[in-house]
Amino acid sequence: MVIAVLLAVIGIAAVLMFWGMMSGFFTPQPKVIIEKATITKIGNKYDISITVRETGGASTQIEKAVITGGDLTTEQELSLSTAQQQDTTLSPGQSKTLVYETTQSLKPGMTYYVAVYYTKGGGTERGDLYPVTVR
Repeated sequence: MVIAVLLAVIGIAAVLMFWGMMSGFFTPQPKVIIEKATITKIGNKYDISITVRETGGASTQIEKAVITGGDLTTEQELSLSTAQQQDTTLSPGQSKTLVYETTQSLKPGMTYYVAVYYTKGGGTERGDLYPVTVR
């Protein structure tokens, strides 16, 4: 009798452990990738156009975009363009182009890297760096 109860407890524990490991595969998590980015100099500022896509199967919010690399010594946060109202919410599978601005001096022909930060779970996650050259 004791052996039967012990085997039942071990069986239930095994099922719970298996479910805990596998539940991440069944619950969609947001993942944002950059499909395209361009930097264009307009007057004394630069417009950075970033096309992002949500590929993880869950809605998310773009929190911010940054630029780094080239001759920049630290990661610089970009400002959303005030020229247009921009909704930074992404639905599952949705693609969207967001326009950012910076007055940071960027050199033509130099390659920089942009990345976006998006909401994931209770925090913020940075997407992969995407290379872009000033034109």
